[in-house]
Amino acid sequence: MLLTCENIIKILPIVRFELYNKESSFLIQTNLLNDILLILKNHFKYQYKVLTCISGVDFPENLYRFQIVYELLSIKYNSRIRIKVLVDELIPVNSVENVYSAACWWESEIWDMFGVFFLNHHNLTRLLTCFL
Repeated sequence: MLLTCENIIKILPIVRFELYNKESSFLIQTNLLNDILLILKNHFKYQYKVLTCISGVDFPENLYRFQIVYELLSIKYNSRIRIKVLVDELIPVNSVENVYSAACWWESEIWDMFGVFFLNHHNLTRLLTCFL
């Protein structure tokens, strides 16, 4: 079963859809992140059970300068997807470690390198700049 943009947009509130090299990216509202990831993980049509990476991107010239990118993999349907949220220096992001336990390390890394704070994170610690 292929993931189609129309199927996702029918069930999720998407701000923007991007397609690059046959890989889908969805920009969503920050406050809906946990709910959307939970749906994508457990919905029988998608089953994105693996969080492969969380990345932080800094665009200093933008109003919402940080983009947090969640890369998901559905092994059952051999499909990848990216979920993006935009934040600034003051907007915290809800931790997704209750949905994907692997998020713990990447969220700590993003907080350490960019200063983006993750709410409800069980152990937000510095990983890379602890000796500075």
